[in-house]
Amino acid sequence: MAAGLAGLVGLTACGGDPGVLTASARQSAAAPAPTTSVEPSVPTSEPDDPTATTAPEDPPVTDPGRPDETPPPTVGDPLPIDDVLDLGDAKQPRPYDDFLVAALADIQQWWSEQFPEIYGEPFVPLSGGVFAGYPERTDPIPGCGGESETTYDEIHEYSAFYCADGDFMVYDDAPDGVLGDLAGEFGPSILGVVMAHEFGHAIQSRAHVFDDAPLTITTEQQADCFAGAWVGRAAAGEADGVSFSDAEVRSGLIAMIAVRDPLGLAQTDPGGHGLAFDRVGAFQVGFVEGLSRCAELIDDPLPLVPNVFDLGSNPQGNAPFGYEDTEIVGIIGTDLNAYWPQELTALGVATTLPTLTIEPVSSLDDATCDDPTGDAATGTVYCASTGQVLLDETLARELYGRFGDFVVGYMVGGAWSEAAQAALDSPLEGEARSLANDCLTGAWVATLIPGQDGTTPRGARVEPGDLDEAIETALVVGDDTSSADVIGSGFEKIASFRTGVFGGIDACTALIGG
Repeated sequence: MAAGLAGLVGLTACGGDPGVLTASARQSAAAPAPTTSVEPSVPTSEPDDPTATTAPEDPPVTDPGRPDETPPPTVGDPLPIDDVLDLGDAKQPRPYDDFLVAALADIQQWWSEQFPEIYGEPFVPLSGGVFAGYPERTDPIPGCGGESETTYDEIHEYSAFYCADGDFMVYDDAPDGVLGDLAGEFGPSILGVVMAHEFGHAIQSRAHVFDDAPLTITTEQQADCFAGAWVGRAAAGEADGVSFSDAEVRSGLIAMIAVRDPLGLAQTDPGGHGLAFDRVGAFQVGFVEGLSRCAELIDDPLPLVPNVFDLGSNPQGNAPFGYEDTEIVGIIGTDLNAYWPQELTALGVATTLPTLTIEPVSSLDDATCDDPTGDAATGTVYCASTGQVLLDETLARELYGRFGDFVVGYMVGGAWSEAAQAALDSPLEGEARSLANDCLTGAWVATLIPGQDGTTPRGARVEPGDLDEAIETALVVGDDTSSADVIGSGFEKIASFRTGVFGGIDACTALIGG
């Protein structure tokens, strides 16, 4: 099998006595190699803090897909900016200033109400303040971890951080910093997600979470969950002065994708934060289940998928796009043809699947199929009468170039899942059927995750980054809004895919009613 997009670091914390530092996140795409698996090819630097991870300089941020016209989040009458931020002596106005002030004010007010209920202790407001960092600033920013002052170079490296020693937060306010880039690319709501995550570390300090020195991945997943819970609050119209649309929720998912660990960093390593698959999942748990569930994650962490596999002596890059046995479409088709008949037989289904073939077309609109089923928006349909899966090669190649080779796994896997639903006599239609396809695809993908010895039941395997590519694809092809109810929004499709990965085929047949 193969994995594709290599190279995204982000929100990389260094826990300990000084506080929690959050490192910058930038993404870089590695050139596909003519091979059948992935090499974790993005090195990390070795900063002074051994638990921090920094990104390569100035790689481009890759957009997982965003509507051309996304309105900014609704912002009410914000507080005066200098009541919320320490602006320094030379701050220039930024397009996101009003939103950031309103978001920070609401986050602190929200926690003042929720903290006593969840943790049974009085809430203590952030005493050290929130500092805007930028190169022109000469007013000092407190140091963290024994340093007398925080320099702009440190701020630029970490992008945003919370420091328990002084109980303050800092963010990079430079227009060419990571946050400025993300805000320009995806809108100011990104800033709310980042600051809600950072404030989550302040909450952990108040809740004495760091006293027991938990793994970084555990505290970071909880902070991601806290951020998701705040976005859920804003999306529900409950945040004072801030209202999130579906587009802003989508930007929250993009933020989680944009701050994943680099390939090859194990989650249990110091500074490990998780794949995009992990971070999006934690964000979604907070969004759907709220703060009470987030509070449980220190003692009851969410499941994770490996970010480091035993690749043997032949770690390689993306499989080439093509239909031969060693090319990605051929690899995927061969494995799906082996998996589904075996799985349906195990489920006791009398009518199993024949061997299906993948037929590339330049556009599904021009394809010939008497009985197409499935979701054309995902780039594939199933033709039962001919035993074919029609693949929109134009879309597949485009997404392959943007994200990596396992976009093919997600796209083609959905068509086989449609065929499996037909064999299962699924009564589902419309959005519910599409989301069941996502679940079934996730259940198939789960069987491709290598075990401790690096092997899988059928030989094919996913590798670091593959699941991230799947959720990036889901975010691109999903409905633009949660109310469209056609094939499911990106949020819904990712959630259903994760259900299949962790719950297996039984979780998916429960959705179908089997």
